[in-house]
Amino acid sequence: MTHPSAQGQRSRRGPGRSRTVQWVCDLLRTELLSGDWAETPLPAEDALIRKYGVSRGIIRDVLAILAEQGLVERVRGAGTFALTPSALQHGIEVSRDLAQDVNAEGTRVAIRTTYASLHPAPAFIAERLELGTGAEVVILESVTSLDGYPLSIRSAFLPADPFAVLLRGPATSLNRSPYELIADVIHEPVGDTELQIGCSMADPISAASLQVDVGFALLDTSRVVRALDGRPLEYSVSHARSDRLLFATVMRGPAERSVAS
Repeated sequence: MTHPSAQGQRSRRGPGRSRTVQWVCDLLRTELLSGDWAETPLPAEDALIRKYGVSRGIIRDVLAILAEQGLVERVRGAGTFALTPSALQHGIEVSRDLAQDVNAEGTRVAIRTTYASLHPAPAFIAERLELGTGAEVVILESVTSLDGYPLSIRSAFLPADPFAVLLRGPATSLNRSPYELIADVIHEPVGDTELQIGCSMADPISAASLQVDVGFALLDTSRVVRALDGRPLEYSVSHARSDRLLFATVMRGPAERSVAS
């Protein structure tokens, strides 16, 4: 039987080694993705030990995990360096996309349409877009890059009426924000966007497009963009590199919601 005082001593030691490695790894990964060490080496081991209040062995385990994940590289005699671009934070309170937000301060995000054609609407898409039997849709496939590196791939489905006009212009005219494309065709701003966020593992096709290994964690989104009067204008599915994109919003408290209503 374990003596109560001995059990209490163990509990005061905090989480087990694996849990400590986990939370230190989570914190250091978050700082890496925020771009804190984009231009300089990471702090030395001794500085990280003081920063997180853990042992040298924990720090070395954490750095080994981050190196295995491709986030850092340890160079003997020079230090540890970040390998991944800082993750972009994208707010989801307004019907806007990443390209509109980021490129407002300089062109870092590029969109390249790789396929554009007219197709009969599959039943699932017809339901999402509230189309009748036999209706056609414009399918747009695109790749979005951040600072020249693949960030996401996207499949979009738009009602042929009125979006077939997109197929009549030069292909380069499609290489821009989907929200801008839609607004240009309907001659008014878009309305609400219904957004779902999930995750999946990269299959061979998405892995090749995003330059990641098969099984790499992807951030998935599906959305319905609506007109101001509520009509569905687009249904799309995207797969993004989970190490380069963060979605952000503010979750309002119940008291604030009740006052607003």
